[in-house]
Amino acid sequence: MSSAAKAKLWTKDFTLGTAVNFLLMVNYYGLMVVVADYALKTYHAPAATAGLAASIFIIGALAARLVSGRIMDKVGRKRLLVMGAVGEVVFSLLYLAGLGFAPLFAIRLLHGFAYGTCSTTIGTIVTALVPDARKGEGVGYYMLSVTLGAAIGPFLGMFLTQNAGFFVLFITTAVVAALCLLASAQLRVPEANQTSDERIEEAAEDIARDERTEGAGDFRVPRFDVKNYLEPSVLPISAVCALLFFCYSSLLAFLTPFAAENGLAEPASFFFVVYAIATFVTRPFTGKLFDRKGDRVVMVPAFIAFICGMALLATVHRAPAMLIAAALLGFGVGTVQASGLALAVRLAPDERLGLANSTFYILLDVGVGIGPLALGAVQPLWGYRGLFDAMAGVAIVALAAYLFVSRKRGTMRQKLKAQERE
Repeated sequence: MSSAAKAKLWTKDFTLGTAVNFLLMVNYYGLMVVVADYALKTYHAPAATAGLAASIFIIGALAARLVSGRIMDKVGRKRLLVMGAVGEVVFSLLYLAGLGFAPLFAIRLLHGFAYGTCSTTIGTIVTALVPDARKGEGVGYYMLSVTLGAAIGPFLGMFLTQNAGFFVLFITTAVVAALCLLASAQLRVPEANQTSDERIEEAAEDIARDERTEGAGDFRVPRFDVKNYLEPSVLPISAVCALLFFCYSSLLAFLTPFAAENGLAEPASFFFVVYAIATFVTRPFTGKLFDRKGDRVVMVPAFIAFICGMALLATVHRAPAMLIAAALLGFGVGTVQASGLALAVRLAPDERLGLANSTFYILLDVGVGIGPLALGAVQPLWGYRGLFDAMAGVAIVALAAYLFVSRKRGTMRQKLKAQERE
């Protein structure tokens, strides 16, 4: 491991790729937290419809993840990244036009597609740049760009709209998108590593797939193959992480009204700041521990921290307890997300790295996307405290599922060790 372990991590391209993702997150979160409010105040939309204007973005992102993972290495990783970044700029500028409420839905959907394309592609590029022996550490540092973007983006969105208005926010997010495009264009991208024999084999498989059709005569329907859109080897760990993110979505959707109801609005404004700090402080050493000791050493404590944080949040009446819960949740969510992704990209074959990234994020998006809808239906019955208690229970189920998946992954662990020896 000596030479591999000393392989350089902070190259110019790794730094640029991490910056691209940070700018992408600032644009995404900066708009996400204000779009519903924008629809309410500008177009006098009903609350439910205004919320849909925000969440339809996720539908576009999911659609992009489904297709971009498959076509990435055929189109070219950098070309697809730049195409997505161009879309980011175009759709960010369209918010300035004030085209109306119905066009806002189309803009949000297409913007989500551009975001999903960029997010999947840059994740694949950066994880390919990280040396195998430093995957946990490298992916951990890369995921800090998500944490930082998730902290700065909402702050920027709320601060600018409250003090300067929506128009200034839209100009700012368009500038952020332009910087993302500029950084993407400067990035040197490692494409999928294929030998001539592998290309011939892939072409033969494509031909065979085209020939395997159903129907009769001239009317043939290509047979659907889930492996063209999802990477099976990473589905178990991705599903476990998605379950935890289902719990996390309760924070995104209900923390603000919970805090207002309990007189905790002021500390709630610092909640995600503390959350981000906790992630920053713990991420570097958890990544290194992942590489040296394996995933269980960091994943199990992270699940336990999340469970304790949710249970504590359900009982808080004072600011210090709320901020302690934020720190526990920041460590839990940040570590599970980074370590889960690191594990996924190490398990997947190199030629399916793009699909592995897209599969992981598709399931995370599904968890975050269906959470507010499902939990919103039961919140009136349970109340906010009961809801957070229930999420602590679901997180216990997620931990049990992880231990089950990890136990069944004995052969996968052996595969990882064999890859490290090669």
